[in-house]
Amino acid sequence: MSLGGQDRARLPRFGLGLGHTMRAALVLLLMFTAAAQAGPSNARVVLADPDPELMRAVASTLSPWHLEVIVQREPPSDLVAAGTLATVREARFVVWRQDGDLVVFDRERGDAEHRAGRAGALDPVGAAAAALTIKTLMRLPPPVEEPVPVTPATDETAVEVRIQAGISARVTRGSTTDLGARATGAAVVRPWMARGWRFGVAGDIGTTTAIDRAGFRGTWSDWAVFGLASWTVERHGWDLEPHLAVGVMRSSFAGIENGMTRADDATLAAFRGGLWVRRRFGDHWSVGGSFDVDAVVGTPAYPKLVGNGEVFVVPDVALALGLFVAADVGL
Repeated sequence: MSLGGQDRARLPRFGLGLGHTMRAALVLLLMFTAAAQAGPSNARVVLADPDPELMRAVASTLSPWHLEVIVQREPPSDLVAAGTLATVREARFVVWRQDGDLVVFDRERGDAEHRAGRAGALDPVGAAAAALTIKTLMRLPPPVEEPVPVTPATDETAVEVRIQAGISARVTRGSTTDLGARATGAAVVRPWMARGWRFGVAGDIGTTTAIDRAGFRGTWSDWAVFGLASWTVERHGWDLEPHLAVGVMRSSFAGIENGMTRADDATLAAFRGGLWVRRRFGDHWSVGGSFDVDAVVGTPAYPKLVGNGEVFVVPDVALALGLFVAADVGL
């Protein structure tokens, strides 16, 4: 059986249509297979346009979504070619310009959207406008906001205040050697967190010293306030804090001698040097021990009212050993 001329004329057209259909089906099959195996990459965009301004604008606009932009010179000829390009490059989006229009192919949705644009080289303003249009056509979800890193406190941005309280045993040297108990306290400021310096005030008050000598019966007591500077050195979880202080000591002498009342108060210059050793617990609390040496200038001596001899000499040197607890508060 032979085919007529009309039938033979139809064969090439039929064969051509069948070949095109088979090629498209094969491409779609490859796209489906790749998608089933790996799924579209949501982190990659193929920009099939060599314009440098457009490339910079697209990369900048899409940066909050952390999309990788791959540039190639030749645009795809149709949607099938765009799908093939997306599959080969493992990208979700393919972007190009067609007759000036912006085209965005979405591999995940399997279609493309067009918007009017400009042909030729773009200036920065035109490229930025085109990049915003491309972002809109992609229908991206809101970008995931990354947590803002916390900036550590620096010497310009933070101040730390320490409140410290404790008890100590003190040995004084005057007309007699006396052992007494003291309540101590300090408030210091660390103005630069990057440095170990602290500045503040410290004070103490304690038990009275009983005096029974040369016909005199009475007491002597004192309290002191200092302006203080310290330096912190950290060693294996321990803080060593040598400190120096200058202040005043208030001395009070009172009693009865041979039936006569005696009383005298004096304000004296005092100097202190010492060491705090502390162990920290958590971010704020610490406990430790202290050792201090006090020197007092111009200590008075109280003579007997009748006859020779001295009743009492205010101590000019004192040694103290104590324990304390402290809290650091940042401002």
